Amino acid sequence: MSDAYVIELQGNAVGIIVRQKHEPNTFRFLSALHAFNDLEGREFASPFHAEKAARELWRQRPYIIPVRKGEKAA
Repeated sequence: MSDAYVIELQGNAVGIIVRQKHEPNTFRFLSALHAFNDLEGREFASPFHAEKAARELWRQRPYIIPVRKGEKAA
């Protein structure tokens, strides 16, 4: 099992989650983009849950990740 994962949306790294040594079933979110600072420091049970939270934040504010030229918004 890895200790860190990159969370990507639309090809952009939006955060990194790191397994907590004192609680191996917990991952802490570290924001890679200011737009995802609302998730900074939050703890998640799995990488899936962290990505789900990032997607929900993006769904509420789709403008926080620019769509690249030639791509369609999800």
